[in-house]
Amino acid sequence: MGKIGYLFEFLALVSVLLSLIAYAAALSYGQKNYAKKGALFLICQLVFTSLSAVILFTACVTGYFKMEYVAKYTDIDLPLIYKLSAFWAGQEGSLFLWVWLLAIFSGVELYRLRKYDYRYNSVVFITLIFVEMFFLFLTTFIMNPFKELDFFPSNGLGMNPLLQNPGMIYHPPTLYIGFVGFAVPFAHSVAALINKDRSAYWLKNTKYITTLVWVFLTIGIVLGGQWAYVELGWGGYWAWDPVENASLFPWLTGTAFLHAAYACRKKGMFSNWSYILILLTFELSIFGTFLTRSGIIDSVHSFGKSPLGSFFLWFMIISISLYLYIFYTKRPKEKITDIKFFTKEGLIYITNWVFVGLMIVVLFGSILPIFTQFFTTNKASVNISYYNKVSIPFFTVLFFLLGLCNVLNFKKTNISKVRLQILFNLVLSIIVSTILYINGFNKPISVVLYFVLIFAFFSIVYIVIRSGIKFGIKDLRTRRNFYASMVVHLGVIIMGLGIVFSSFYQRQAETVINQGQSIQFDRYILDVGNIKFKEFVNYVSAYVPVKVYKENKYIVTLNPERRFYKNREESFGEVAIYSKISHDLYLILASYSKPENYVGLQVIIQPLISFVWIGFLIIVIGGIINFLPIRSNESEDVAD
Repeated sequence: MGKIGYLFEFLALVSVLLSLIAYAAALSYGQKNYAKKGALFLICQLVFTSLSAVILFTACVTGYFKMEYVAKYTDIDLPLIYKLSAFWAGQEGSLFLWVWLLAIFSGVELYRLRKYDYRYNSVVFITLIFVEMFFLFLTTFIMNPFKELDFFPSNGLGMNPLLQNPGMIYHPPTLYIGFVGFAVPFAHSVAALINKDRSAYWLKNTKYITTLVWVFLTIGIVLGGQWAYVELGWGGYWAWDPVENASLFPWLTGTAFLHAAYACRKKGMFSNWSYILILLTFELSIFGTFLTRSGIIDSVHSFGKSPLGSFFLWFMIISISLYLYIFYTKRPKEKITDIKFFTKEGLIYITNWVFVGLMIVVLFGSILPIFTQFFTTNKASVNISYYNKVSIPFFTVLFFLLGLCNVLNFKKTNISKVRLQILFNLVLSIIVSTILYINGFNKPISVVLYFVLIFAFFSIVYIVIRSGIKFGIKDLRTRRNFYASMVVHLGVIIMGLGIVFSSFYQRQAETVINQGQSIQFDRYILDVGNIKFKEFVNYVSAYVPVKVYKENKYIVTLNPERRFYKNREESFGEVAIYSKISHDLYLILASYSKPENYVGLQVIIQPLISFVWIGFLIIVIGGIINFLPIRSNESEDVAD
């Protein structure tokens, strides 16, 4: 089975190489027929890659342990759903997922661009093939998932218990769609430069796919945070781990790119800046893959040591150098000095730099261990406090600018009219913030953060109500993208509020008590039962039933547990959570002893943590609405 999978993988590499030659010939000789042959070979590559993927899935599900990858990440007792997700559980499989997803994206572009000029198409697909060849080379010759052992083991080693969580079924694929998908607008930007297209055509052409990719990257990041929240057992969802940050880098620059692209499509400005931002976003997606797979960073999220680091570095050096050369020789002339900063485009430009600045300071902290290891024997690193200190000012400015930007217009703004709008929003924000402060939410930094979030919230409410009054209910249909963008911004604000309150006002306690006793924490009484054991297919669970009471009223029974997996010496905690809109009650079974009759519990109250997940869902809904194509009677405007 492995040999067949490798054969298809090798044929995919040959097909993509032939496709590259054909598209290059189309450009060199000006022959459209060569471009058609290039498309045919690209379709062959998609077919061969998909067949390889089917074989890898089949091997994981059926337990074909003669394939080394299957033996390393599955076993007989592993539940079926995790046998499927074993496809991307290890380095080799996750890299092949990159290959397969990019092949699918290329296939979609082949269909979407079938009636476009072959000269434009040829550059787009040569760029995509350049990326595809790199990853196919890695999976074919360096990290081959189809490699077979000299013997056939009776069982596999099994999957890391931390990955045996529903979050790991959805998190890697959605994150990868975000990473891989940015190669498409990147390829279109190369085509626009080489063809000297001075319009915003390439941005209009990639608007929907860029929006979709951004939505998937957002989903991947948040699902990763949700996995950390329910699986790692520390009560949080974001620890500023370097590999976590790796997914944030392209999200920050990708968000900046979405805003710059909007301004370019609407007013023809920020053309050169859009090129730079898509370059940054694409390269940071590659860099994020490098950080995760090179093993150069120690992280709970990263894979082990591998020889991939130098390949990724050379790929980034070559691709950046080629792009910058093309950009320098082909870029359009543009004057940034014409921007008036107290306008929508001015604040978009400032916001873009804030996003990039935030990316830079987080990037510095993440790669510091890489650079210091070359000059000292020990890796220097920063802790969570560094990220909190440097990121808070950026987020404060971003949300304040969000509140201002919504009330401004392009080119020219009526200062007296806007002054009243801003003043009204500020007064409402002060009132709400004062109420929160009086009710105990009075930590200085948190006050600043939730004040700017509330200010941004009221600015959105104001502009939506004003638009509704001015244009009526039909405006929901004719300016669907405007309202979709407001929904996305609203989701970001709600999510921000959840992050602020859960970060600054978390309450926790650790206790060791006898089985059968009760403890009081906050407004809850926890009645701790006796330790129980239950055997499952691939692990044994030790759990303690905890009856939860509030004001002498029974609420729920929670079962925090420790799991003992086969072939694993250590135990793995599984938290128990009681969720409400206002807060989560979060229980961790830290220790226990049945003979000595004690239980060690960690109890955490997470205020407004639900806002993180609710805000995320609102962002996704707004993003999906924004992704839907605009009909002829609709406008993509996001301002009056």
